[in-house]
Amino acid sequence: MNYHIGNMLIYQEFEKACECPLCRIRGILEKRLAEQYLNESVMEDFQRRLVNERGFCAHHTQMMYARQNKLSLALQHTTRLTALKAKMEITADLKIAQKMADTFLHCDETCVICDAVEVNMIRYYKTVAETYCAEPRFKEVLLGTKGFCLPHFGALLKYASFAYSKKKDYLYTLTKLQKEQTEILLNDLQWFAAKHDYRNQDKPWNGAEKALERSIVRLHGEETK
Repeated sequence: MNYHIGNMLIYQEFEKACECPLCRIRGILEKRLAEQYLNESVMEDFQRRLVNERGFCAHHTQMMYARQNKLSLALQHTTRLTALKAKMEITADLKIAQKMADTFLHCDETCVICDAVEVNMIRYYKTVAETYCAEPRFKEVLLGTKGFCLPHFGALLKYASFAYSKKKDYLYTLTKLQKEQTEILLNDLQWFAAKHDYRNQDKPWNGAEKALERSIVRLHGEETK
């Protein structure tokens, strides 16, 4: 196989047993970016301006808070709150208040880490398709996975044209894999439910013990800690 910086992470995670290898890739990117914003990016003027403008979502704020460098996060929050404070106005005017309402109701919906992760993930969706086209053995790697969470499955479909001359074969392989793996999960979920009937208590789980956890990942993706 032709490993290079663009597909190395894809091969690394696609060859592991998990519910969605793209969730694992996303998690690696999120962790790298969280560390970046707690270290070198704290002192970079361009990055500080981005933080002032976009801030961090609650999820990525908690990721950074869980790490050791609390001072860096405090500095990031100081500049972000300073920027937001500048948009506050003491007023009795309803129109001005409504304008401020729009600003502050949505101020936690933008995030520099989310932005960067999404840009990088689009590159990975394209690279998966390109690798399928360029490297024949990658089809075997893809078929060795358990498929993907539904949001990432949708993203792969969206960028399937990057498989170029093999896009039809890529789409067929991808959709067949996803449907078959979803059927397996559904069967396990049904047995998981059936095991809660006292008549089935002594029967084997047959691998369905974690069916509910797997279905959460399949529906919503795997959350990075």
